Amino acid sequence: MTSPTARIIALVLAAGRSSRSAPHHKLLATDATGTPMIARTLRALCASKVDRIMVVLGHRAADLRAAIDAHAPYARPLSTTIAADHATGLSASLRAGLHSIAGLSPEGVLVCLGDMPNLRPDLIDRLVARHRRDNPPVTIPVHAGRQGHPVLWDRTTIPRLMTLEGDRGGGALIRALGTQAATVPADETIHEDFDTPARLERFAASAPPQSG
Repeated sequence: MTSPTARIIALVLAAGRSSRSAPHHKLLATDATGTPMIARTLRALCASKVDRIMVVLGHRAADLRAAIDAHAPYARPLSTTIAADHATGLSASLRAGLHSIAGLSPEGVLVCLGDMPNLRPDLIDRLVARHRRDNPPVTIPVHAGRQGHPVLWDRTTIPRLMTLEGDRGGGALIRALGTQAATVPADETIHEDFDTPARLERFAASAPPQSG
């Protein structure tokens, strides 16, 4: 399932315990159409210009894989990998995902959280366009002065991402890059949170957003 021609790979982090929404696993929560949150996130990515998708699983991996498979086929090549040490923090999932795509020699890696069911494909396309136009080390969506997800990393940053430890992503590296980081304007969905029962109830009543 690998291809040496893959260029932009979406790395979907879906290995966490979803502890803040316990006892519910938010990625398995379904919307009004019966679509699980993880599948809606993947469909949004498939509607964008990423070339392929790798999903990093960990906690309840079998359930999540079943939910993903139940909503196949997808419009982009999609694979899964396991972060065996996912309990040690977000960086472990990131490292596992980067290890799994190393042989594809990507141009860039779009790091996306699994709980982004309202992600707009056109935002991803603008991140990709900015990356290809200016070749920055990282391209970040921003709304109301706040950075959000997903974040597009250039291949040159992968060795540094692999050194991250603990329950953190690339925030420290973004800060270290300073003005080298590029930004793209976005809407409020880049800050959405699904960690409360009330927010999951609203998700359960929602339908997938229109593309574009």
